[in-house]
Amino acid sequence: MNAIADHPQSALAAEPIWRRMRASFQRAVAEIGAPAVIAALSTLTRKLRRTIAERILRLEHLVRKLLLAEAVAIRRTTPALCVAADAHKAPLTTSSFTAATPSARAQPDLTQPDTWSARFALAPPRDPRRVPEALAPRLRSLWGPTPPEPPPPPQRAPRVFDEAETPFRLARRLEALRRVLENPAPYAVRLARLLTRLVRSHPEIVRTYALSPARTAYYDPIDPRVGIDAFGACFCAEVAFTDSS
Repeated sequence: MNAIADHPQSALAAEPIWRRMRASFQRAVAEIGAPAVIAALSTLTRKLRRTIAERILRLEHLVRKLLLAEAVAIRRTTPALCVAADAHKAPLTTSSFTAATPSARAQPDLTQPDTWSARFALAPPRDPRRVPEALAPRLRSLWGPTPPEPPPPPQRAPRVFDEAETPFRLARRLEALRRVLENPAPYAVRLARLLTRLVRSHPEIVRTYALSPARTAYYDPIDPRVGIDAFGACFCAEVAFTDSS
């Protein structure tokens, strides 16, 4: 049987907080609209776009904390799940951690969020010691002419958003959140696998992931403590991934 399927939602370590997060998600949807409603908007005012983005950013931030808490529980109770069965094949990437969805190239049906290619970003921290290949030092021969220095990397152009696409971008992120909240277990298993692999070269990654701050100051006024409790659930995550005993 599929190892991920064998880790059911009923086994969630932080299920009480997950229930509160689902309630918070429903309150956010009541305020900003369901994914299909947002996708149907032709344009967004600056104020509405900011409101929708703040709600989504806050939910994504807390969901990642709870997924880390579940990854810790998996690491401690069923460490075999932390090793991908196909580890000898293609390496794990954050873009791999989504349920099977139609090709992103297909024209989406804005009225059917279930058919969208909605990817939830696990967003692991980058290793600050890792040097991009373009900036890595080059080996030079002790004899012969010195090869020229590689040209500096081109400056990245500022990201430009198409106002017509913005509603669907936000709607797709909200749909991705809905899928995680509906069944967090597969995402938790995949996060556990990802961190198990990355912690070998970046030992601080779990601590950085747990302590990463939210990109918005918004909080749910109905349940303002859910953020504190979500953080508390993953506070000691680093020990689970660094303890080799």
